[in-house]
Amino acid sequence: MAVDQTSRSSGIEVSVVEGQGWIRMLTVTVPGDRVARTRTAEAARVSRARRIKGFRKGKIPASVIEQRFGPEIDERVQQRLLDEAYKEALDQEDLTPAGPGRITDVKYGPSEPFVFQAELEVMPNIRLDRLGGFQIARSTEEVTDEEVQQILGRVLEEHADWNQVDRTAATGDRVSVHISPLADGEDRPEGEGTAYQIILGAGQALEDVEKAIVTLAAGEDGIFDVEFPDESEGAEPSAAVSRRLHVGLESVEERELPELTDELAAAVGPFETVADLERTVREDLERHHETESENKLRAELMTAVVEANPFVVPHALIDRYMASMFQSPDATDPEELDRMREALAPHAERQIREQLVLDRIIEREGFAATPEDLDAEIEEIATRRGVHPGKLRRELAREGSLDSLGRNLAVEKAFGYLKDQSEIS
Repeated sequence: MAVDQTSRSSGIEVSVVEGQGWIRMLTVTVPGDRVARTRTAEAARVSRARRIKGFRKGKIPASVIEQRFGPEIDERVQQRLLDEAYKEALDQEDLTPAGPGRITDVKYGPSEPFVFQAELEVMPNIRLDRLGGFQIARSTEEVTDEEVQQILGRVLEEHADWNQVDRTAATGDRVSVHISPLADGEDRPEGEGTAYQIILGAGQALEDVEKAIVTLAAGEDGIFDVEFPDESEGAEPSAAVSRRLHVGLESVEERELPELTDELAAAVGPFETVADLERTVREDLERHHETESENKLRAELMTAVVEANPFVVPHALIDRYMASMFQSPDATDPEELDRMREALAPHAERQIREQLVLDRIIEREGFAATPEDLDAEIEEIATRRGVHPGKLRRELAREGSLDSLGRNLAVEKAFGYLKDQSEIS
Protein backbone atom coordinates (compact mmCIF):
# COMPACT_ATOMS: atom_id res chain seq x y z
CA MET A 1 0.00 0.00 0.00
CA ALA A 2 1.05 3.57 -0.65
CA VAL A 3 0.00 6.40 1.63
CA ASP A 4 -0.83 9.70 -0.02
CA GLN A 5 0.50 12.82 1.60
CA THR A 6 -1.87 14.21 4.17
CA SER A 7 -3.69 17.27 2.83
CA ARG A 8 -5.50 20.11 4.51
CA SER A 9 -8.14 22.28 2.95
CA SER A 10 -11.57 23.69 3.75
CA GLY A 11 -10.88 23.23 7.46
CA ILE A 12 -10.43 19.44 7.46
CA GLU A 13 -7.40 17.16 7.35
CA VAL A 14 -7.44 14.12 5.06
CA SER A 15 -4.98 11.28 4.62
CA VAL A 16 -5.48 8.63 1.96
CA VAL A 17 -4.15 5.06 1.85
CA GLU A 18 -4.36 3.18 -1.45
CA GLY A 19 -5.64 -0.36 -1.09
CA GLN A 20 -5.95 -3.17 -3.60
CA GLY A 21 -7.38 -2.11 -6.95
CA TRP A 22 -9.43 1.04 -6.58
CA ILE A 23 -9.99 0.79 -2.81
CA ARG A 24 -9.10 3.91 -0.87
CA MET A 25 -9.00 4.30 2.92
CA LEU A 26 -9.53 7.85 4.12
CA THR A 27 -8.85 9.21 7.59
CA VAL A 28 -10.68 12.49 8.03
CA THR A 29 -10.13 14.90 10.92
CA VAL A 30 -12.45 17.83 11.62
CA PRO A 31 -10.89 20.44 13.96
CA GLY A 32 -12.36 20.85 17.43
CA ASP A 33 -13.45 24.46 16.94
CA ARG A 34 -15.66 23.42 14.02
CA VAL A 35 -17.11 20.59 16.13
CA ALA A 36 -17.95 23.12 18.84
CA ARG A 37 -19.60 25.50 16.37
CA THR A 38 -21.61 22.68 14.85
CA ARG A 39 -22.79 21.51 18.26
CA THR A 40 -23.83 25.04 19.24
CA ALA A 41 -25.82 25.32 16.01
CA GLU A 42 -27.53 21.95 16.50
CA ALA A 43 -28.37 22.78 20.11
CA ALA A 44 -29.99 26.00 18.93
CA ARG A 45 -32.06 24.07 16.37
CA VAL A 46 -33.23 21.66 19.05
CA SER A 47 -34.09 24.55 21.36
CA ARG A 48 -36.22 26.22 18.67
CA ALA A 49 -38.02 22.99 17.79
CA ARG A 50 -38.79 21.61 21.26
CA ARG A 51 -41.44 22.56 23.80
CA ILE A 52 -40.96 22.08 27.54
CA LYS A 53 -43.70 22.86 30.01
CA GLY A 54 -42.93 26.07 31.91
CA PHE A 55 -40.75 27.59 29.18
CA ARG A 56 -41.65 29.59 26.10
CA LYS A 57 -40.68 28.00 22.79
CA GLY A 58 -37.18 29.14 21.83
CA LYS A 59 -36.47 30.49 25.32
CA ILE A 60 -35.41 27.28 27.02
CA PRO A 61 -32.16 27.72 28.98
CA ALA A 62 -29.11 26.03 27.47
CA SER A 63 -28.57 23.99 30.64
CA VAL A 64 -32.08 22.53 30.39
CA ILE A 65 -31.62 21.73 26.68
CA GLU A 66 -28.34 20.04 27.47
CA GLN A 67 -29.86 18.01 30.31
CA ARG A 68 -32.91 16.87 28.32
CA PHE A 69 -31.52 16.53 24.81
CA GLY A 70 -27.74 16.20 25.13
CA PRO A 71 -27.48 12.68 23.61
CA GLU A 72 -29.79 13.63 20.73
CA ILE A 73 -27.70 16.72 20.00
CA ASP A 74 -24.52 14.62 19.97
CA GLU A 75 -26.09 12.21 17.45
CA ARG A 76 -27.18 15.07 15.21
CA VAL A 77 -23.73 16.67 15.38
CA GLN A 78 -21.97 13.44 14.44
CA GLN A 79 -24.29 12.78 11.50
CA ARG A 80 -23.94 16.33 10.21
CA LEU A 81 -20.17 16.26 10.51
CA LEU A 82 -20.00 12.87 8.79
CA ASP A 83 -22.17 14.04 5.88
CA GLU A 84 -20.33 17.31 5.41
CA ALA A 85 -16.75 16.17 6.01
CA TYR A 86 -17.07 13.02 3.86
CA LYS A 87 -18.22 15.04 0.88
CA GLU A 88 -15.54 17.68 1.49
CA ALA A 89 -12.85 14.98 1.71
CA LEU A 90 -13.91 13.47 -1.63
CA ASP A 91 -13.89 16.90 -3.27
CA GLN A 92 -10.57 17.80 -1.68
CA GLU A 93 -8.88 14.59 -2.91
CA ASP A 94 -10.73 14.65 -6.26
CA LEU A 95 -12.18 11.18 -5.68
CA THR A 96 -15.34 9.90 -7.39
CA PRO A 97 -16.91 6.99 -5.48
CA ALA A 98 -17.88 3.88 -7.43
CA GLY A 99 -20.26 2.95 -4.63
CA PRO A 100 -21.17 3.86 -1.05
CA GLY A 101 -18.34 4.16 1.45
CA ARG A 102 -18.04 2.27 4.74
CA ILE A 103 -17.59 4.55 7.76
CA THR A 104 -15.65 3.16 10.74
CA ASP A 105 -13.67 4.23 13.84
CA VAL A 106 -15.67 7.37 14.58
CA LYS A 107 -14.15 9.40 17.43
CA TYR A 108 -16.26 12.22 18.81
CA GLY A 109 -16.25 14.50 21.78
CA PRO A 110 -17.76 17.96 22.21
CA SER A 111 -15.14 20.61 21.31
CA GLU A 112 -12.64 17.86 20.41
CA PRO A 113 -11.40 16.93 16.91
CA PHE A 114 -13.90 14.70 15.14
CA VAL A 115 -12.14 11.77 13.42
CA PHE A 116 -13.48 8.96 11.25
CA GLN A 117 -12.27 6.51 8.63
CA ALA A 118 -13.98 5.76 5.33
CA GLU A 119 -13.25 2.82 3.03
CA LEU A 120 -14.56 3.06 -0.51
CA GLU A 121 -13.92 2.11 -4.10
CA VAL A 122 -13.31 4.98 -6.49
CA MET A 123 -13.91 5.23 -10.21
CA PRO A 124 -10.92 3.95 -12.20
CA ASN A 125 -8.42 6.20 -13.93
CA ILE A 126 -8.44 4.90 -17.52
CA ARG A 127 -5.35 5.95 -19.47
CA LEU A 128 -6.30 4.92 -23.05
CA ASP A 129 -2.77 4.31 -24.31
CA ARG A 130 -3.94 2.80 -27.61
CA LEU A 131 -7.13 3.52 -29.53
CA GLY A 132 -6.17 2.57 -33.08
CA GLY A 133 -4.06 0.48 -35.39
CA PHE A 134 -6.44 -2.47 -35.30
CA GLN A 135 -7.37 -4.47 -38.39
CA ILE A 136 -11.03 -5.45 -38.43
CA ALA A 137 -12.98 -7.02 -41.28
CA ARG A 138 -16.53 -5.82 -41.86
CA SER A 139 -18.87 -8.57 -43.01
CA THR A 140 -22.34 -7.89 -44.37
CA GLU A 141 -24.57 -10.79 -45.35
CA GLU A 142 -26.36 -10.60 -48.67
CA VAL A 143 -30.14 -10.68 -48.68
CA THR A 144 -31.34 -14.03 -50.00
CA ASP A 145 -34.51 -14.83 -51.93
CA GLU A 146 -35.43 -17.21 -49.11
CA GLU A 147 -35.44 -14.33 -46.60
CA VAL A 148 -37.66 -12.26 -48.86
CA GLN A 149 -40.09 -15.15 -49.30
CA GLN A 150 -40.23 -15.70 -45.53
CA ILE A 151 -41.33 -12.10 -45.01
CA LEU A 152 -43.86 -12.33 -47.81
CA GLY A 153 -45.12 -15.58 -46.27
CA ARG A 154 -45.79 -13.74 -43.00
CA VAL A 155 -47.71 -11.10 -44.94
CA LEU A 156 -49.89 -13.83 -46.43
CA GLU A 157 -50.43 -15.40 -43.01
CA GLU A 158 -51.56 -12.04 -41.59
CA HIS A 159 -54.18 -11.74 -44.36
CA ALA A 160 -55.27 -15.39 -44.34
CA ASP A 161 -58.86 -16.56 -43.94
CA TRP A 162 -59.81 -19.10 -41.26
CA ASN A 163 -62.32 -21.72 -42.39
CA GLN A 164 -64.01 -24.12 -40.01
CA VAL A 165 -63.35 -27.80 -40.77
CA ASP A 166 -64.88 -31.05 -39.53
CA ARG A 167 -61.82 -33.07 -38.51
CA THR A 168 -59.32 -33.45 -35.71
CA ALA A 169 -56.90 -30.57 -35.30
CA ALA A 170 -53.37 -30.49 -36.70
CA THR A 171 -50.35 -28.23 -36.45
CA GLY A 172 -51.12 -24.81 -37.92
CA ASP A 173 -54.85 -25.00 -37.18
CA ARG A 174 -56.66 -22.53 -34.96
CA VAL A 175 -58.75 -24.14 -32.25
CA SER A 176 -61.29 -22.82 -29.77
CA VAL A 177 -61.22 -24.71 -26.48
CA HIS A 178 -62.49 -24.57 -22.91
CA ILE A 179 -60.06 -25.75 -20.24
CA SER A 180 -60.78 -26.40 -16.56
CA PRO A 181 -58.46 -27.72 -13.83
CA LEU A 182 -59.87 -30.67 -11.88
CA ALA A 183 -59.37 -31.34 -8.20
CA ASP A 184 -58.66 -34.84 -6.92
CA GLY A 185 -61.74 -37.02 -7.26
CA GLU A 186 -63.56 -34.71 -9.70
CA ASP A 187 -64.74 -36.16 -13.02
CA ARG A 188 -66.46 -33.07 -14.43
CA PRO A 189 -65.72 -29.38 -14.02
CA GLU A 190 -68.11 -26.85 -12.60
CA GLY A 191 -69.08 -24.53 -15.44
CA GLU A 192 -67.57 -24.31 -18.89
CA GLY A 193 -64.04 -23.41 -17.82
CA THR A 194 -61.83 -20.79 -19.41
CA ALA A 195 -62.08 -20.18 -23.15
CA TYR A 196 -58.91 -20.06 -25.24
CA GLN A 197 -58.17 -19.63 -28.94
CA ILE A 198 -54.88 -21.30 -29.84
CA ILE A 199 -52.86 -21.74 -33.03
CA LEU A 200 -51.33 -25.19 -32.68
CA GLY A 201 -47.57 -25.33 -33.09
CA ALA A 202 -47.10 -21.62 -32.40
CA GLY A 203 -45.93 -22.11 -28.83
CA GLN A 204 -49.10 -20.60 -27.36
CA ALA A 205 -49.88 -23.61 -25.15
CA LEU A 206 -48.00 -26.28 -23.22
CA GLU A 207 -46.90 -29.27 -25.29
CA ASP A 208 -49.08 -31.66 -23.25
CA VAL A 209 -52.13 -29.43 -23.78
CA GLU A 210 -51.60 -29.46 -27.56
CA LYS A 211 -51.16 -33.24 -27.49
CA ALA A 212 -54.51 -33.51 -25.70
CA ILE A 213 -56.28 -31.20 -28.16
CA VAL A 214 -55.21 -33.15 -31.29
CA THR A 215 -56.88 -36.31 -29.92
CA LEU A 216 -60.30 -34.62 -29.98
CA ALA A 217 -62.77 -33.79 -32.73
CA ALA A 218 -64.90 -30.66 -32.63
CA GLY A 219 -67.58 -31.06 -29.94
CA GLU A 220 -65.62 -33.68 -27.99
CA ASP A 221 -63.99 -33.35 -24.57
CA GLY A 222 -61.77 -35.36 -22.29
CA ILE A 223 -59.73 -35.46 -19.09
CA PHE A 224 -55.94 -35.35 -19.41
CA ASP A 225 -52.89 -35.38 -17.15
CA VAL A 226 -50.70 -32.39 -18.06
CA GLU A 227 -47.15 -31.64 -16.91
CA PHE A 228 -46.69 -28.05 -15.68
CA PRO A 229 -43.39 -26.39 -14.66
CA ASP A 230 -42.96 -26.53 -10.89
CA GLU A 231 -42.89 -22.88 -9.79
CA SER A 232 -42.80 -23.60 -6.06
CA GLU A 233 -40.03 -22.07 -3.97
CA GLY A 234 -36.81 -24.06 -4.10
CA ALA A 235 -37.88 -26.24 -7.06
CA GLU A 236 -35.28 -27.16 -9.66
CA PRO A 237 -35.66 -25.38 -13.03
CA SER A 238 -36.49 -28.65 -14.79
CA ALA A 239 -38.97 -29.84 -12.14
CA ALA A 240 -42.60 -30.44 -13.16
CA VAL A 241 -45.93 -31.16 -11.49
CA SER A 242 -48.82 -33.13 -12.96
CA ARG A 243 -52.34 -31.69 -13.00
CA ARG A 244 -55.64 -33.04 -14.33
CA LEU A 245 -57.40 -30.86 -16.87
CA HIS A 246 -60.76 -31.10 -18.57
CA VAL A 247 -60.38 -30.01 -22.19
CA GLY A 248 -63.35 -29.37 -24.47
CA LEU A 249 -62.75 -28.70 -28.18
CA GLU A 250 -65.35 -26.31 -29.61
CA SER A 251 -64.10 -25.82 -33.17
CA VAL A 252 -61.21 -26.36 -35.57
CA GLU A 253 -60.29 -23.80 -38.22
CA GLU A 254 -57.91 -24.25 -41.11
CA ARG A 255 -55.89 -21.34 -42.46
CA GLU A 256 -56.33 -20.52 -46.14
CA LEU A 257 -53.58 -18.31 -47.49
CA PRO A 258 -54.50 -15.74 -50.15
CA GLU A 259 -52.64 -15.33 -53.42
CA LEU A 260 -49.95 -12.69 -53.54
CA THR A 261 -51.53 -10.24 -55.97
CA ASP A 262 -51.23 -6.54 -56.75
CA GLU A 263 -54.52 -6.01 -54.90
CA LEU A 264 -53.13 -7.64 -51.75
CA ALA A 265 -49.94 -5.59 -52.02
CA ALA A 266 -52.04 -2.41 -52.16
CA ALA A 267 -53.95 -3.56 -49.07
CA VAL A 268 -50.70 -4.12 -47.16
CA GLY A 269 -49.32 -0.62 -47.74
CA PRO A 270 -48.49 2.05 -50.32
CA PHE A 271 -47.58 -0.47 -53.02
CA GLU A 272 -49.04 -0.56 -56.53
CA THR A 273 -47.69 -3.99 -57.44
CA VAL A 274 -46.23 -7.14 -55.89
CA ALA A 275 -42.87 -6.08 -57.30
CA ASP A 276 -43.08 -2.84 -55.28
CA LEU A 277 -43.77 -4.84 -52.13
CA GLU A 278 -40.92 -7.27 -52.80
CA ARG A 279 -38.51 -4.42 -53.49
CA THR A 280 -39.42 -2.70 -50.20
CA VAL A 281 -39.04 -5.97 -48.29
CA ARG A 282 -35.61 -6.50 -49.83
CA GLU A 283 -34.53 -2.92 -49.01
CA ASP A 284 -35.69 -3.32 -45.40
CA LEU A 285 -33.73 -6.57 -45.10
CA GLU A 286 -30.63 -4.89 -46.56
CA ARG A 287 -30.87 -2.13 -43.94
CA HIS A 288 -31.31 -4.78 -41.26
CA HIS A 289 -28.19 -6.62 -42.42
CA GLU A 290 -26.23 -3.36 -42.56
CA THR A 291 -27.28 -2.56 -38.99
CA GLU A 292 -26.23 -6.03 -37.84
CA SER A 293 -22.91 -5.61 -39.63
CA GLU A 294 -22.29 -2.22 -38.00
CA ASN A 295 -23.17 -3.58 -34.55
CA LYS A 296 -20.81 -6.53 -35.02
CA LEU A 297 -18.04 -4.19 -36.21
CA ARG A 298 -18.50 -1.93 -33.18
CA ALA A 299 -18.44 -4.90 -30.83
CA GLU A 300 -15.17 -6.18 -32.32
CA LEU A 301 -13.68 -2.68 -32.25
CA MET A 302 -14.62 -2.17 -28.59
CA THR A 303 -13.18 -5.58 -27.72
CA ALA A 304 -9.88 -4.60 -29.34
CA VAL A 305 -9.79 -1.21 -27.57
CA VAL A 306 -10.65 -2.68 -24.18
CA GLU A 307 -8.03 -5.43 -24.47
CA ALA A 308 -5.41 -2.81 -25.45
CA ASN A 309 -6.22 -0.67 -22.40
CA PRO A 310 -6.64 -3.04 -19.43
CA PHE A 311 -7.77 -1.86 -16.02
CA VAL A 312 -9.50 -3.28 -12.95
CA VAL A 313 -13.26 -2.76 -12.73
CA PRO A 314 -14.40 -1.69 -9.24
CA HIS A 315 -16.42 -4.40 -7.51
CA ALA A 316 -19.00 -1.80 -6.49
CA LEU A 317 -19.91 -1.19 -10.13
CA ILE A 318 -20.31 -4.92 -10.77
CA ASP A 319 -22.50 -5.27 -7.66
CA ARG A 320 -24.68 -2.37 -8.79
CA TYR A 321 -25.02 -3.82 -12.30
CA MET A 322 -25.93 -7.25 -10.93
CA ALA A 323 -28.49 -5.74 -8.56
CA SER A 324 -30.22 -4.07 -11.51
CA MET A 325 -30.50 -7.44 -13.27
CA PHE A 326 -32.29 -9.16 -10.37
CA GLN A 327 -35.56 -7.38 -9.71
CA SER A 328 -36.86 -9.74 -7.01
CA PRO A 329 -33.86 -11.35 -5.29
CA ASP A 330 -35.88 -12.01 -2.11
CA ALA A 331 -38.10 -14.45 -4.02
CA THR A 332 -35.12 -16.43 -5.35
CA ASP A 333 -33.37 -19.28 -3.59
CA PRO A 334 -30.09 -17.86 -2.16
CA GLU A 335 -27.97 -20.67 -3.62
CA GLU A 336 -29.61 -20.28 -7.02
CA LEU A 337 -29.10 -16.52 -6.81
CA ASP A 338 -25.39 -17.04 -6.08
CA ARG A 339 -25.09 -19.36 -9.08
CA MET A 340 -26.81 -16.82 -11.31
CA ARG A 341 -24.58 -14.01 -10.08
CA GLU A 342 -21.46 -16.10 -10.65
CA ALA A 343 -22.57 -16.99 -14.18
CA LEU A 344 -23.44 -13.41 -15.09
CA ALA A 345 -20.49 -11.67 -13.42
CA PRO A 346 -18.15 -11.95 -16.48
CA HIS A 347 -20.86 -10.45 -18.70
CA ALA A 348 -21.45 -7.64 -16.23
CA GLU A 349 -17.73 -6.87 -15.97
CA ARG A 350 -17.36 -6.83 -19.76
CA GLN A 351 -20.32 -4.49 -20.21
CA ILE A 352 -19.06 -2.11 -17.52
CA ARG A 353 -15.52 -2.12 -18.90
CA GLU A 354 -16.72 -1.21 -22.40
CA GLN A 355 -19.00 1.51 -21.06
CA LEU A 356 -16.24 3.08 -18.98
CA VAL A 357 -13.84 3.09 -21.92
CA LEU A 358 -16.45 4.64 -24.18
CA ASP A 359 -17.22 7.30 -21.55
CA ARG A 360 -13.52 8.10 -21.24
CA ILE A 361 -13.11 8.44 -25.01
CA ILE A 362 -16.07 10.82 -25.19
CA GLU A 363 -14.67 12.87 -22.31
CA ARG A 364 -11.06 12.97 -23.53
CA GLU A 365 -11.84 13.75 -27.17
CA GLY A 366 -14.63 16.23 -26.41
CA PHE A 367 -17.36 14.28 -28.20
CA ALA A 368 -20.23 15.34 -25.91
CA ALA A 369 -23.16 16.62 -27.95
CA THR A 370 -23.36 20.41 -28.25
CA PRO A 371 -26.62 22.38 -28.29
CA GLU A 372 -26.09 22.81 -32.03
CA ASP A 373 -25.73 19.02 -32.44
CA LEU A 374 -29.02 18.48 -30.60
CA ASP A 375 -30.80 21.16 -32.65
CA ALA A 376 -29.64 19.59 -35.92
CA GLU A 377 -30.64 16.08 -34.83
CA ILE A 378 -34.07 17.20 -33.65
CA GLU A 379 -34.56 19.05 -36.95
CA GLU A 380 -33.71 15.90 -38.91
CA ILE A 381 -35.98 13.65 -36.84
CA ALA A 382 -38.82 16.17 -37.05
CA THR A 383 -38.48 16.31 -40.85
CA ARG A 384 -38.70 12.52 -41.09
CA ARG A 385 -41.76 12.42 -38.85
CA GLY A 386 -43.42 15.43 -40.43
CA VAL A 387 -43.74 17.38 -37.18
CA HIS A 388 -42.55 20.79 -36.00
CA PRO A 389 -39.07 20.71 -34.37
CA GLY A 390 -40.30 22.73 -31.39
CA LYS A 391 -43.10 20.27 -30.73
CA LEU A 392 -40.71 17.33 -30.99
CA ARG A 393 -38.26 18.97 -28.58
CA ARG A 394 -41.03 19.51 -26.04
CA GLU A 395 -42.10 15.86 -26.36
CA LEU A 396 -38.52 14.63 -25.90
CA ALA A 397 -38.06 16.88 -22.88
CA ARG A 398 -41.34 15.69 -21.35
CA GLU A 399 -40.27 12.05 -21.86
CA GLY A 400 -36.81 12.74 -20.44
CA SER A 401 -35.23 11.65 -23.73
CA LEU A 402 -33.07 14.67 -24.53
CA ASP A 403 -30.14 13.33 -22.51
CA SER A 404 -30.41 9.96 -24.26
CA LEU A 405 -30.45 11.69 -27.63
CA GLY A 406 -27.32 13.64 -26.70
CA ARG A 407 -25.66 10.46 -25.46
CA ASN A 408 -26.41 8.67 -28.75
CA LEU A 409 -24.85 11.52 -30.72
CA ALA A 410 -21.71 11.38 -28.56
CA VAL A 411 -21.46 7.61 -29.05
CA GLU A 412 -21.77 8.03 -32.83
CA LYS A 413 -18.90 10.53 -32.78
CA ALA A 414 -16.80 8.18 -30.66
CA PHE A 415 -17.25 5.21 -32.97
CA GLY A 416 -16.61 7.38 -36.02
CA TYR A 417 -13.33 8.40 -34.40
CA LEU A 418 -12.37 4.83 -33.49
CA LYS A 419 -13.06 3.57 -37.01
CA ASP A 420 -10.85 6.33 -38.42
CA GLN A 421 -8.00 5.15 -36.18
CA SER A 422 -8.04 1.57 -37.48
CA GLU A 423 -8.09 -0.32 -40.75
CA ILE A 424 -11.63 -1.47 -41.55
CA SER A 425 -11.79 -3.75 -44.56
